[in-house]
Amino acid sequence: MSNQELFKQAAAWLDQDQPVAMATIVRITGSSSQPLGARMIMTGDNRFVGAVSGGCVETDVYSTAENVLANGAALMLHYEHVENPLIEIGLACNGQIDVLLEPLDRALFDALTTAGTCVNVTLCTPGRPAAPDAVHAQVLPDGSTSADLPPDVVRDALDALNGDHPVTRSYVDGRVALFEPVLSPPTLLIFGGTQIAVPLVQFANILGFRTVVTDGRPAFATRDKHPNADLVLDAWPDAVIEQVGADERTYVVSLNHEPRFEDAMFHALAGRPISYLGAIGQRKRHTERLERAAAVGFDFGQLPEIHTPVGLDIGGKSPEEIALSIIAQIVAVRHGRA
Repeated sequence: MSNQELFKQAAAWLDQDQPVAMATIVRITGSSSQPLGARMIMTGDNRFVGAVSGGCVETDVYSTAENVLANGAALMLHYEHVENPLIEIGLACNGQIDVLLEPLDRALFDALTTAGTCVNVTLCTPGRPAAPDAVHAQVLPDGSTSADLPPDVVRDALDALNGDHPVTRSYVDGRVALFEPVLSPPTLLIFGGTQIAVPLVQFANILGFRTVVTDGRPAFATRDKHPNADLVLDAWPDAVIEQVGADERTYVVSLNHEPRFEDAMFHALAGRPISYLGAIGQRKRHTERLERAAAVGFDFGQLPEIHTPVGLDIGGKSPEEIALSIIAQIVAVRHGRA
């Protein structure tokens, strides 16, 4: 469950004047079944959403949250690997996690859900579990902050804006900072409104992408065909790029290997710092692309590596299976996997 969905539930409980607690993974050592920044949101009557492990410690987190809500003070929880999770409280994986558990009031909720590009900073001291002294702040791209932070924390927060995922930094005074970049959604730009585009948009939406489907053939670029896309454009690639743009948060998939459309797309994308470019078609199609490019003097060095045949080789042939293989490859690229 995404943080957006968790905070939606938190807002509902806060609107009902329910007491709410929030648990956040602020540091991971070794492996973990949940990522850095994963959260649980809790209220009374055994109601909670989210997770900080694979189910190993959630009961203990919830139980401790009842004390946090009763006392109004934050606590730091530490969990590590245990040999027998049935009789010990701990993790089944060979890792350690530090979890900040604190009351979630309306002021903190509003700060964590502020729109606009920034880095949410959680600064705390895991070595003091009874008094972690948590400080929450936002750092804007210009270096301004919503609360006083040490200069090295502000510097590291600005560095985190260059990434796409939460990161943790430790400091000599024992404090730890969790940096969570708040950025506009990445864009999945699909050239070719084919059958594969429909499930590909659905998968991308689930993963938080802004989705754009475009095709120079009017019958392929209609809202009826692509009801779940954020934007559907009946236009040629140069006009699409002029309208939508293409930067390092753009992932491009070509689902139409007809040369007149595909070559126009390559020319429109030349020199753009996109993060992914995948093109459908058998390997011989790429040889044909290279030959056409050489004939007109087009340099493919102006583009990132073209993933073709597009997608991971999972063996599926249906539109849904091909879309799954494509989105899986995009996720792998986002996480730096080969």
